[in-house]
Parts: sequence; C-alpha cells; structure tokens
Amino acid sequence: MGPGNARAVIVGMGRSWCQSPGPSLWGLGRSQDLWGGLVLLVLILALQACRPQYPAAVQPELPLPERPDLVVEAERAAQFIGHAGVSFVDARASHRYLRGHVPGAVHVDWRDFVSSQRKHPDGRLAVDSTYLGGVLGGLGVSGDDWVIVLGDPLNGWGEDGRIAWTLMSLGVDRLSVVSGGFPAWEASGLPVQRGRIRRPPVPWRASLRDDYVARKRDVIDIVDRGGAWDYVLVDVRSSGEFRGAFDAPRHGVLRPGHIPTSVNLPWRELLAEDGRFLPREKLEGLLIPRGVRPDAQIVTYCTGGVRSAHTWFVLHWLGYPSVRSYAGSLWEWSMDRGLPVEKGGHRPRQPGPPWPTTQ
Repeated sequence: MGPGNARAVIVGMGRSWCQSPGPSLWGLGRSQDLWGGLVLLVLILALQACRPQYPAAVQPELPLPERPDLVVEAERAAQFIGHAGVSFVDARASHRYLRGHVPGAVHVDWRDFVSSQRKHPDGRLAVDSTYLGGVLGGLGVSGDDWVIVLGDPLNGWGEDGRIAWTLMSLGVDRLSVVSGGFPAWEASGLPVQRGRIRRPPVPWRASLRDDYVARKRDVIDIVDRGGAWDYVLVDVRSSGEFRGAFDAPRHGVLRPGHIPTSVNLPWRELLAEDGRFLPREKLEGLLIPRGVRPDAQIVTYCTGGVRSAHTWFVLHWLGYPSVRSYAGSLWEWSMDRGLPVEKGGHRPRQPGPPWPTTQ
C-alpha cells in the first residue's frame, strides 16, 4: 500500500467513525500484533479529525446581532466562525494573508476597487458601478452578510479602515472591524488557517453613497472658506509629511506639504500601542482640541486615501454625523498645478463655540 492509499484509508475510516459509533474496541487491548496497534492509531486520529475547528466555547448557532457594533474584539468575532450569515474579510497584504488568516476569511486588496485605467497613482474608487459590483460579487460576500474586516494596524497603512469605508460606501450595511486586527486575533490564541480561500461569486448591484465620499471640488470649497471652524480638512499623515519636510516627491505625492487650512492628526495617534482603537473618551480628548468636532463638516485625506479612510472609520464609529474621506487625496491634488500646497505648520483657524465637556 502506497502513501496515497494509506492516507485514503485513514480519511475514509475517519469519516466513518465521525458518522457512526464505530467498531467495538473489546479485545483490542489483548491483541499484541501490529495490526491491532495500527487500528488503534487510526481510531485516535479519526477522533481528532472529528473535533470542531473552532474553540470549545464557540457556538456556531449563535443568533446574529441585528445591529453589529462597528468595532468588535477578536474573541467576540471568533464566536461566529463558520456561521452561514457571517463573512470574514482580510484586508492585509497578500503575503501576510497566505501565511495565516481567520478560518474561512477571503482576501481583498483595496486597489481592487480602483480603476486600472488610470495612468498615475490614484486612490479614487472606480466610477463604473458594474465593475464595482463585479469586484464585490467576486468575493462571494452576500449583501445580507455581517462582514467582519481584519487588518494589520501595526504593519500596514490602515487597510482595514479603507476596506470598511469602501464596502460601506458601496452599500454594505452590516459591518464591523476587529480592534487590533489580525495581530490581536493571533495574540488571543484564536484559530488560524493557511492558504487562499475562494468562495462562489454572488450577484451584487453596487451603488455609491455620496455622503461618505469627498471629491476634489468638496475640498476646494473648504479651502475657500479660509479655515472656518465648522468646515475642517484633516490631514492624517505624519507630521513630517504634513510640514513638507521631504524635498523630493514621496509616495507618489508630486508636491510636498499639505492642503491649506488643514489640521494634522496622524492616524496612528487614534490607536493604542497594540493597534487597538483607543477608548472613546481618549479619542475625544485628542480630537476636540484640534477642532475635529462632531458639529463640523469634516473631510479626511492623506496620500492615496487609505489612512484617511481609517480615520474616517474611527470618526464614523464615534458618531460624527458629517465626515467624508477624500480618496483622491494628495495623489490627485498635487498633480493639479493650479491647486495650492503649503509647507510648514498649521494656519490659524477661526475658533468655534465652546464644546460642552462631560462631567
């Protein structure tokens, strides 16, 4: 019997054992021959194969929440591995996904939703709704699913936020992001699967939500308001990028610096050291003093719309009613020589009314 046949026997007996009480072990301990030992080994392996592929505390039949929280902890998300109404989406780089991911998770790259016809770096979503629907449907994620997104905030650029913004902008209503992403999942000792998962495609009709998407004309309108307190541009890049400390083009930005009237709020400041989202009260303590208030019209931007979408997601989670992400960001803005780019620190801004503090 060759190795392949032996494997087939073990798998076949394992399935039989899972489906029936199995053969009696009476007398097996009395047998000293090699065959008896082999049968015992096969039965042990079969029992191991029957074990569930999720932690013992997991209950796949748990009812789905009607309104899932926008942010969930890894342990909570793990309770729904294998649930028919839940889709896990991994937004990390492909090589990290292939080395290990949530069981059953499909991989998605934010660039899949960007038109490939553009000659220059451009983070804007494709305008063809048929194309976008094909990308969504190709993931095998139903429009009725609870979509749970994981990224890698410690090693990435906020891709989980970009995918969350993209899917929500295209009509996904039930979505959550795992706080801390896949590193938090691994640190919790939760199950991991290797290799690529492919699911059968499903029909999708994509429609864009304009209230989540900012365009160049919207940014021009805010700049023309000259720093009004209730219209705020938030540059979520590093302070060095904001000041234009780099003489040469960097990351595809042709003119270093920032869009006039912007405030600088580096996206990672909204995360703890382990990549989890900061508590709400700490986030408010970072945002309000910089003029990023819930009663303002807010547009976030960065280099190509990835980090800005992550900050958009945080503000959306906090309940900010009017916040949009400028996906074109400085890739688009810096290419237009007729639009201003400034170096240095912040411009003075018009002060707004006092913000009520919680007691």
